[in-house]
Amino acid sequence: MPICARCLFILVGFLFLPLFLLSPLPIYLGFILQVPMVLDGWTQLKGWRTSTNPIRSVTGLMSGIGLSIGISGFFWLILSLLDKVSLLH
Repeated sequence: MPICARCLFILVGFLFLPLFLLSPLPIYLGFILQVPMVLDGWTQLKGWRTSTNPIRSVTGLMSGIGLSIGISGFFWLILSLLDKVSLLH
């Protein structure tokens, strides 16, 4: 089953997840890294321009890394909340 360039590089970006679990970055950075892919997809959908595979690859990688940052950020947030709850008991 073939996979598009953007989807492939989103999956490649997920490979950075273990790195961010060791050294977390702010969650907002993960959201910021989603913007280029959203803009690329939106402008292509509106017919303002045609996206290319290199652009899809770069924006997909940025999105995958951003998702990895977001996942690790929520992981650390949940751990800190669980730590606070356990301190109350």
